[in-house]
Amino acid sequence: MRTYRNLILRAGFASLALLPVLLGGCAKAPRDYMAIANRPNQVSLIDLEDRKVVRTCPLPGRFGAGTLQMSPDKRTAYVLTNHFENIYGVDLDTCKITFSAIQSEGNTRIKTIAAFAVSADGAELYVHQNPSLLLRDRYEVQEPRMAVYRIADGLEAKPVRSFPAPRQVNLMQTDAKGTLYLAGRDIYTMDVNTGAYSVKLESQSRVEPRYSQRDVLSVWPLGQQSGEFIRMYTAQRFADETKKPETAELVWGYERIDLATGEASTRDFGPLNVVLFSGMTRPHHPNEMFGALSQLQKFDVEKQQLVKSVDLEHSYYCVNFSSDGSKVYLAGTYNDIAIYDAETLEKLGNIQLPGGDMSLATAQVFPRAL
Repeated sequence: MRTYRNLILRAGFASLALLPVLLGGCAKAPRDYMAIANRPNQVSLIDLEDRKVVRTCPLPGRFGAGTLQMSPDKRTAYVLTNHFENIYGVDLDTCKITFSAIQSEGNTRIKTIAAFAVSADGAELYVHQNPSLLLRDRYEVQEPRMAVYRIADGLEAKPVRSFPAPRQVNLMQTDAKGTLYLAGRDIYTMDVNTGAYSVKLESQSRVEPRYSQRDVLSVWPLGQQSGEFIRMYTAQRFADETKKPETAELVWGYERIDLATGEASTRDFGPLNVVLFSGMTRPHHPNEMFGALSQLQKFDVEKQQLVKSVDLEHSYYCVNFSSDGSKVYLAGTYNDIAIYDAETLEKLGNIQLPGGDMSLATAQVFPRAL
């Protein structure tokens, strides 16, 4: 197989997409998979085409929060667990634990909300840490920091660099160029070698004459399927600069980083009529924004209109899509994945997970040939 691959590449094929045809079908075409954590403390690999769990891998310690990021080769899942303290890398093909970052040490307790990311080359892990000293008569909150781990250090990983970091950072992501983004009060960029950071996109510090301060709830690092790092906000949009609440519109909007170009954008996308927990744009349909909690809602971004809304059988915290954008996957809360048609919002089925609820876990969807 490797010999054929090299011959094809020397012949001038820039992509391996034709390999299954040229080699008589011996190479499997990529299909969509999902990685998701749930109780008691485990991570599952799901074949989304067959709608079945391929394997479930146990994790050390206790569950929580279940935030998950994938390695660039989509083989290793990095999961935040043990009550928001430890990050483990698990090989989804073998269930072997290949990486371990035990953050708390001695009388220093360290929590990470959902803010960690893998470098674009898969060599480093970036973790936003919130340390506290546990003293005999009190807790002392310490300054937040960014810790950098080498993936190659495996089960004995310790930070190789550490920098001061902004407070209230709940999400992080890297783009194709390796830039690290931190989402907190604002969205920042950080130099992972020097620790220097600056505001990339103003959020709560943004001053707009006809808007209230933005409110953001986001602990799900989503959007890779659409090439974006995205989080939603709510705000009051006032009729004029007098800012009278009785004449204000309540709106949903998003703050977005393009993961290919690094371009930052922000815009309102629809009316706020129900609470939503997570959302992202539909792959290959950037004018369609989806959000979910107790309803699955679809918005026309340009028109800032709600296109369709359906009630869900129970709440789902985390929304994601198939690579072609045809299906919506809803996860979080209980132990089932709900599947909906992205055009019609017709329900297509459920995938049941072994074990208990997913709670705040992040559902990452990705194409891969196994």
